[in-house]
Amino acid sequence: MKLLFSKPLDQVLSEAWRRVDPSYKTAFFLVVGINLLAFGFEMTNLTLHHDDVSHIFIQSTILGHYLGRFGFGWLHYYGQNAYIMPFLQMVEAIMLMTAYGMLISKFWGARKVLDIVLISSVLCVFPYMAQLYQYNTSVAAFSMAHFLAAAAVILSTRATFLHVVMASMLYVGAFSIYQSVVANAATIFCVWFLSKILFERDIESFFSKKMVKSVIAVLISVGVGGLIYLAIVSSMGLKFDSYQSAGQAFNLEGGMNLSYAVSEIVHGTRSFFFWPQNYFPEYLKKLQLVLLVVATVFCLWLPKGYAAKVSAVFVLVLTLFMPRVLQLLHPDGDYHNLTLTGYAVVIAGFIMIINRAGPILVRNLSSLLAIVLVAGYILQCNWISTVNHLNMLAHYTTMTQILARIRSLPDEQWDGKSIVVVGSYDMSSVYPYKSATGVATEFIDPPHMQHLARLMREDVNFVAADNTMPKVIQYAAKHVPWPHPASVGIVDGIGVVVLSKDKNSVLADTAARSVEH
Repeated sequence: MKLLFSKPLDQVLSEAWRRVDPSYKTAFFLVVGINLLAFGFEMTNLTLHHDDVSHIFIQSTILGHYLGRFGFGWLHYYGQNAYIMPFLQMVEAIMLMTAYGMLISKFWGARKVLDIVLISSVLCVFPYMAQLYQYNTSVAAFSMAHFLAAAAVILSTRATFLHVVMASMLYVGAFSIYQSVVANAATIFCVWFLSKILFERDIESFFSKKMVKSVIAVLISVGVGGLIYLAIVSSMGLKFDSYQSAGQAFNLEGGMNLSYAVSEIVHGTRSFFFWPQNYFPEYLKKLQLVLLVVATVFCLWLPKGYAAKVSAVFVLVLTLFMPRVLQLLHPDGDYHNLTLTGYAVVIAGFIMIINRAGPILVRNLSSLLAIVLVAGYILQCNWISTVNHLNMLAHYTTMTQILARIRSLPDEQWDGKSIVVVGSYDMSSVYPYKSATGVATEFIDPPHMQHLARLMREDVNFVAADNTMPKVIQYAAKHVPWPHPASVGIVDGIGVVVLSKDKNSVLADTAARSVEH
């Protein structure tokens, strides 16, 4: 505080910048550039994911509220006035994720520019490719959660009372935005613990009182932070949204089924490393497996003594499962299963181990392999962004065609505003629109159509057909669904568009998707 009275602010900042390690200064600008390559497309194009369309119309703190993410809504409303600002939000996200990556790199002991850049790039780019692209209108808030979780882990390892308190508060803030970053925190800690086993020259210092205190402090801080967060959520009296089975995350009545949970975690981990996934090419998975094998070799080679070698391999295996650690509570819940950005920490950990431990030839080969891996992630980010942009244009085009066709009907009794939608329309999912969670969402349903209409500034009201509209259901049963010309019509002065056919499946599907929204 005294500095504000004794030194000009520019001098204070200049001196702080000079104290930063030159390697990290250089790496910072390189990592920012890599981030721009990965999702700069999103900064210059308002590409809307299916969920983003609904986010645009939320002008309160309610965003994420019924998922227990009250901090998310606060940031969205108080931090950016509930505005949708892709360029500014992407800049904020890039800065936060770059800081997140460099914090972890320093925590793990990376000192060379190339090592810092590679580790940080994986930590920044992979989460966007794996998860954050689904929420482009709120990417800054999720990036903040990642940063807070990493800072909490680092502070807690210092094992003082003040640092534990600070770390606990950071965990509360992180969980209030995105609860699943606790898996990232657990993975960051495991890789740090593994680095101590591999690179501590004195094995006795590794098992010293200081190390034991750090481990205990980490457990206490995340436990206290989690309890405070749960107490806050409980006091809010939330009726949790059914989306992603959110209510399960706060329901501990069923108890833990450890054997089942472990089997699901193993199954999911094997799926990530071995099984095919859309928007994740096989060659990237094979490169990750090569890094895993080499890192395992170093875990067997570097430690001195049988006990240390076994400990290193055990912690490495434990690290592989950490991204899914929340499935221990609810193995079947999509709420925890969907957020797997912790795998970025796992892959970055492999690179850190190899590049810190390996001889020059192995380090060079590992760096080249990591460069190819990051380049592959960047390709995927740009491909996903492009496909989602094309998909958004397809949705707008379909909406325009529906409105144009129904308004062309010669019926003077229709008010031109009320449209009943029967069913939902599934667009083609052939290449390049591969079916994948959050990518190129194929269906159009009444809530989504209403949001699109508002964005197009169309004065229309889309409602879903139900059992109170027998004439509409009869009309749908006798007419061919969209895009056939007979799929639109006027019934009792109300516009009707038939998107799908069967009455029972139509009503059930429409109700289910309406609940999601």
